[in-house]
Amino acid sequence: MVPFSVAADIGADHGKLIISLFENNKISHGYAVENKKGPYNRLLKALQDRNLEEDIIPLFSNGISDIPNTVSTLIIAGMGGGLIIDILKAHPEKLKYVDTIIVDPHNQIPEVREYITSIGFVIAEEKMVKEDDIYYEIIKFIKGDVAYLSDKDIEFGPLLRSEKCAAFKEKYSSRIDQINHLLENKSLPKEKVTSLINERTRIENVL
Repeated sequence: MVPFSVAADIGADHGKLIISLFENNKISHGYAVENKKGPYNRLLKALQDRNLEEDIIPLFSNGISDIPNTVSTLIIAGMGGGLIIDILKAHPEKLKYVDTIIVDPHNQIPEVREYITSIGFVIAEEKMVKEDDIYYEIIKFIKGDVAYLSDKDIEFGPLLRSEKCAAFKEKYSSRIDQINHLLENKSLPKEKVTSLINERTRIENVL
């Protein structure tokens, strides 16, 4: 999913992801961006322990504000969708040289799809994985012409709903079970009942 390129990992924490990408020859050079002192210090130590300070440059910084123009791949993972959008909105000029954005939003996934496609990127790959009973959606965007996304595409992912991998089916089958259980509560407000029924219908239409 990550193209061979100069990549920046935003919110790199201890640097495990970008170090792995470099050591496995997935990227040519890297920038590890972290804005919290504790994780940043752990990041520095990890790079020093592997003698990678010249191959992966640590940046004590917020978002994409200080990444150089050589970065063509952005990786923004391990945070909420709203924060991902805020990071991209804060410095749109930095996206001029970016060809690929890879995200792993923990929430507000439809909003992330809608925003990134609105600023000149298209969805190239989507993967859903399950780890410790949590489902993660990893989305790769590449620079391209404006793409039309239907409401189903925005909510469920155009490629995910087409491919219907095992994790996708499991996630949404479980959600239908949750909705059915919630609807057994006869004291639910009418608006909530309507919302749940509509959600169930939307899921049934893509499974």
